[in-house]
Amino acid sequence: MEISREEIIKKVADAGVVGCGGAGFPTHVKIAADADFVIANGAECEPLLKGDQYLMETKAAEIVRGMRYVMKTSGASQGYIGLKKKYHRQIEALNKALAPGIKIFEMGNVYPAGDEHVMVNEITGRIVPEAGIPINVGCIVDNVGTLVNICEAVEKGRPVTRKNVTVTGDVENPVIVRCAVGACVSDIVKLAKPRKQHYTLLNGGPMMGDIINDDFCVTKTTGAILVLPSDSSLVAKKTRTATVAMRRAKSICEQCMDCTLVCPRNLLGHRIFPHKIMRMNFFASGEFNEISSGSFLCSQCGLCEVACPQDLSPKRVFRDVKENLVKKGHKNMHTSSQLSVHSERALRQFPAQRLLQRIGLAEFDKPVSFHPEELAPAKVKIALCQNVGSAPLPVVKAGSEVKEGELIAKAPEKALSANLHASIPGTVVKIDEKYIYIA
Repeated sequence: MEISREEIIKKVADAGVVGCGGAGFPTHVKIAADADFVIANGAECEPLLKGDQYLMETKAAEIVRGMRYVMKTSGASQGYIGLKKKYHRQIEALNKALAPGIKIFEMGNVYPAGDEHVMVNEITGRIVPEAGIPINVGCIVDNVGTLVNICEAVEKGRPVTRKNVTVTGDVENPVIVRCAVGACVSDIVKLAKPRKQHYTLLNGGPMMGDIINDDFCVTKTTGAILVLPSDSSLVAKKTRTATVAMRRAKSICEQCMDCTLVCPRNLLGHRIFPHKIMRMNFFASGEFNEISSGSFLCSQCGLCEVACPQDLSPKRVFRDVKENLVKKGHKNMHTSSQLSVHSERALRQFPAQRLLQRIGLAEFDKPVSFHPEELAPAKVKIALCQNVGSAPLPVVKAGSEVKEGELIAKAPEKALSANLHASIPGTVVKIDEKYIYIA
């Protein structure tokens, strides 16, 4: 029997599906919107990451079926799978699984090809408004991992309790590990065999990932853990304080404009001019005007920092400028939808291989194997809020016995939130403001 639109949305909500490739937007809310296009994001443009490529090669049919469900809920007439043309095995697998109304769109090997604003424009020719989201121009963009979870939620009623996590970098055995949500990254990192005793971990890719401790626990949005030498230039840049970043910007920036020349959002016509925001540090950095408001449009992709010939931290500066403006009660003033792509956009796109060389990680770009055993540890620490919006409310108490897949925290009624489920069977040991502990 054919499943209805409402049933699909309910099953996705019940399973606690959130975006796998971003900040964790609750998927049942996204797919309920009306759209013209559904786009599967398989670009995986962060250097060294391999997880989405593995899914497209091994779960192509599930990705396509997940797209079909989203096309039904949104009323979209056309679906596209956006991925890099160099992903030959993945394209072959997806071509075998394609369904009517779904096409493959091959992209260049540039960064950030996976930015949803960039992908929407590349595929549909439409430009997402300043400070807007793809649905503003009739598009729904879902990561390929999210689409697999949608498929499993609809067809099997399976909640999100597992994540494929790429562990790579300065390791002997780069590996993709399927692990329980709430697993400690120190247990996962061991499987990759770090080459040095002392290292620094990043949650995510080298461009947008954040430094974490080895007691960090996997969430629904964790896609990769990078093991980097603690003395690397990338780690040094990520550990700079806002004060140091501002001082360096004020004393060293030579206004070469390289940051603006490569800015992906600027090239789409958005009124963000990174070199002008940096120049404001020479004068009154806390002033609110058309230039400083451009910080609200920054995607934090980090390409400006790679392009900077003086090794400055524009991304860090923009984030600090935005935070200070918010504290003072200011809001973004740029919301135009009357935009046009820069005439030199195609010429200014940044090659991914050049990026890898610039950030000093080319030696770590190696094939990754899939670990044969699932990692389901004896204890997990499940973060309560793993999504954009409000945290779900616990429905279990300390001492409760739970089964794997059992609901442990429920999204509040009519709130932007997502359900949480136990990732291992056991006993709820403790619940605090941030976590549910199960052993």
